[in-house]
Amino acid sequence: MSHHPSYDYGFGTVWNTVHVERRAGYHSSVTDYHKHAFYEINLILSGNVKILLKDRFEEGCENRIVLTRPDTAHFISCNSDTLYSRLYLVFTDAFIANCFAEWQQLSAVFGKNGTVLTLSHEETERFKQLIEQIEKEASVLGQRLLIYYLLVQISNHFSNSLKESEAQPYVFEALTYLEGHYTEKINFTELAKQLYVGRTTLMTEFKSYTGSTMGEYLTKCRIRNAIRLLQEKKTIEYAAEACGFSDSSGFTRAFKRFHGTTPYKYIKNLKA
Repeated sequence: MSHHPSYDYGFGTVWNTVHVERRAGYHSSVTDYHKHAFYEINLILSGNVKILLKDRFEEGCENRIVLTRPDTAHFISCNSDTLYSRLYLVFTDAFIANCFAEWQQLSAVFGKNGTVLTLSHEETERFKQLIEQIEKEASVLGQRLLIYYLLVQISNHFSNSLKESEAQPYVFEALTYLEGHYTEKINFTELAKQLYVGRTTLMTEFKSYTGSTMGEYLTKCRIRNAIRLLQEKKTIEYAAEACGFSDSSGFTRAFKRFHGTTPYKYIKNLKA
């Protein structure tokens, strides 16, 4: 159960700079369970958000900042009844690691398995302004210096505030298994046995942490990967079979349930 999905979010395999992006809305998922090949500083500005890392769990409506280093698996979701918004900064190791002698010490703020910090409104606004300043900065040197300064501020103010909220390891392992075996027919009772936990306990805790039942999450995982295949111009029949659906009709029904439209119209809108 060591497989984790890894996405480059469109930056490509040769991407080696810095990027800032904003997300907002009422969608039930901020991100899926994933990892990627770059550092991420995720500033939660609003919303009732759940954050699951390998060794901790955070939930609430407070302003928070989430830091993950490359190859750190994480899952962030929000309740659809509250508006969420976030601002996030990503950069590669190649962009900054060899630029400062103190980088190894400074990067400790990302933690072994990620870091979650609760912020005051004033601190949130200060970090928001810094990230926006990085976005506007034209020079590479200026971007690096501003990232360095941002991390120094985080390290100085919150070195004694890191939370170690306990997360159930079997939930993390279940997420890992679903992401790695979504093409297969999965028996949740057998999965619970593999994780040495009762089926009811696993199902209850999984929904508590992720906001979805295991069945719902598995279907969303299959749909997400099917969308990727459809974007590669594969047929609906091929995408359905490749991603674990019994047939294309079942895939279309599930797709409409989660996205409110057919796969064909969804891909057409993406292209538009």
